[in-house]
Amino acid sequence: IFFQLVTHRLSMAEDVPEGGEGGEGDDGEGDPPAVSIPTAITMMMVVTLVVAYCSELLIESLDGVVEKARISEHFIGIILLPIVGNACEHASAVRFAIMDKPGLAIGIAVGSSTQISMFVVPFSVIVGWIIDKDMDLNFGSLNTTVLMVSIIVVLSIVVDGQANWLQGYLLMSAYLIIAVLYFWMPNGESFRES
Repeated sequence: IFFQLVTHRLSMAEDVPEGGEGGEGDDGEGDPPAVSIPTAITMMMVVTLVVAYCSELLIESLDGVVEKARISEHFIGIILLPIVGNACEHASAVRFAIMDKPGLAIGIAVGSSTQISMFVVPFSVIVGWIIDKDMDLNFGSLNTTVLMVSIIVVLSIVVDGQANWLQGYLLMSAYLIIAVLYFWMPNGESFRES
């Protein structure tokens, strides 16, 4: 995010006019902010607390869903929750793709995954150590293989800056294969080497 919005803002802009700065019209003035900075920060804190509370309720209800619907915990945690949790992000990526801005759509999709892998997962492990929970970065051979296949498929899409229907089919097929894999993975299995 820092790279896209601060250090390389002009090079990441899609349509930059000859004058250098872009995206705000001919007169250089944008719309005034709808809310003040303190109001925005307060709203963000309140929404964060509401989302944290809703997440706790969701996690508490998962055991009942796993038992009654007989859906794997792995499938719920790796496939369903990310789809539901990132619905707005997915909608934004699709909207920008429809508006013929594939760079922005791919940036949204890949940027989110990068943030999770580079910040959220290591931060969660460190917090786990602080609160004395057994957490590490040993994901096991199955999860590591799935991660590597995902990286290779996404790399094949973004490396040349162009995409076609076959690459979209490849992405959807990889996601479907991973979803089927985790749907049939038994609860309690982690495929981790000790």
